[in-house]
Amino acid sequence: MKILLSLLLLFLCCCTSDEANKDSPPTNVSSETDPFPSQLVETSGLYERGLNPKKEVSRIRFMARDGHILTAYTYRATGFSASDGPIVFIIHGAARNAIDYLRRFMPIAERHRALAIAPEFPASIYGPGSDRFTLAVGSKKPPYTGTYRAREWRTRDDYLYSEIEHLFEAIKREVHSGQSTYRIWGHSAGGQFVHRLMTFRSDARVASAVAVNAGFYTLPAYGNGSDPNYFMPYGLQGTPLNAYDVKRLLQAPLVVMVGELDTETGKESSSVRDSSYANFQGANRRQRAEFYYQIGKQEAQRLGLNFGWRFSVVPGAGHNSRKVGPSAAWFLFNRPDAIPCVSTLTKDAKGLVINEIYGDPASGRAGDANNDGFRDAQEDEFVELVNTSGHDICLSGWYLGDASNPSRHRFPVGSLLPAGKALVVFGGGVPTGQFGGAEIQTAVSAGELNLNNEGDVLSLSDLHGNSYQRVSWGDCGGKQCAKEHIPHAININQSLNRWPEANGPFLPHSNILDGALYSPGTKVNGTPFD
Repeated sequence: MKILLSLLLLFLCCCTSDEANKDSPPTNVSSETDPFPSQLVETSGLYERGLNPKKEVSRIRFMARDGHILTAYTYRATGFSASDGPIVFIIHGAARNAIDYLRRFMPIAERHRALAIAPEFPASIYGPGSDRFTLAVGSKKPPYTGTYRAREWRTRDDYLYSEIEHLFEAIKREVHSGQSTYRIWGHSAGGQFVHRLMTFRSDARVASAVAVNAGFYTLPAYGNGSDPNYFMPYGLQGTPLNAYDVKRLLQAPLVVMVGELDTETGKESSSVRDSSYANFQGANRRQRAEFYYQIGKQEAQRLGLNFGWRFSVVPGAGHNSRKVGPSAAWFLFNRPDAIPCVSTLTKDAKGLVINEIYGDPASGRAGDANNDGFRDAQEDEFVELVNTSGHDICLSGWYLGDASNPSRHRFPVGSLLPAGKALVVFGGGVPTGQFGGAEIQTAVSAGELNLNNEGDVLSLSDLHGNSYQRVSWGDCGGKQCAKEHIPHAININQSLNRWPEANGPFLPHSNILDGALYSPGTKVNGTPFD
């Protein structure tokens, strides 16, 4: 009889959805501290700006709970304040190229005065494949089951997702941060990691999370109990999560983001999971992101909860972290209830002006227009736009291009240019400084502006590709010249600026103000636009 009672108790403890305790909070609910801070082995990257004279990226090293020593690449913005500066984690994809993700995010971190951390989970430890990285909850391997068995699961603090909590705690203590929460985003396999962090660690100290272009999702529902499309890892059936965890997940500040063009199917790309369970969520990543969000919304409505998630499609982006990162950043650094602006059409953008063009950076430090400490022929190029109208203009999804590529830069989600203000797009680098308070971006679509000094056509088009403004010079890059044409090459080691400001024709910058080669974000005399 005692044996039968013991077996019955064991069965109840291991039941599929933990019905006996489904409304109970987890034992380690959210708190201000984490009991298992990572052991920091190397900390220099928390104090260095992030780029030395050789353009090498800073790093830290830490010991994970499993005993492995891991690396995290870091960037500390020039204006980062330990008392209130945001801390952002960036989660790489299946290629485990954390350093590349960090490099692309550095200009964003600089503008937001953030400390950016990109931990690397190498395939040599958390591989092969991506499941041991994105489904890192199993004691020996990722559980694929509709029945919860405790022995197959690690404890919450041993999930790989929990390494972010542990690392955040260690960094908080090391730099004496006043932040109680962190921000996090991940792309592709990193998008899987991020949404499962929010799923399996509902107590995580996350202020905002953005999961971008995930391959497939753990749906926030149990199904009918026998539907394999909701078995772990495709749903919650077979997980230890209870109703309290699910409620917290559905109310969490999670953004589900996907590229407009991320539509390859499993039959077209080996990187897209082609199982029947994944395809139940949609044929491609875009459909799966939409399905995941809708299931979350339905569950929140069914439970009478305030749904905390948001959904965003990045115009013109496919499965490319470079193109989606700036859009993810808008959600990371804005309030959870903020709504991005709706893209303005060309007919409503009257007053938007291409005001300054810098296509030939001068040699030496004099050419360092983005002020990051390095002169680079491509990165220091820039185009300045000014809104001379009396109303705000939303540039989300607009194109900035040249004769060879009409989409050198695609303006990210949330690109709002207020009335009377300026926006500058640099070719690259880490633009550093105030720039008159202008909105600062770097070319993300092609990685550079690539303006041809001998001749080119600079074009600005709206979300739908309708041409708004074109300026050409020299031989026009072999294409049809624009109505507004500068008859000579622009290899003059300085910018061309309209004079009178934002109104007149283009003149060499030093002809307007003797000795000044450029003025990104400000008027020629260095004063802000207003």
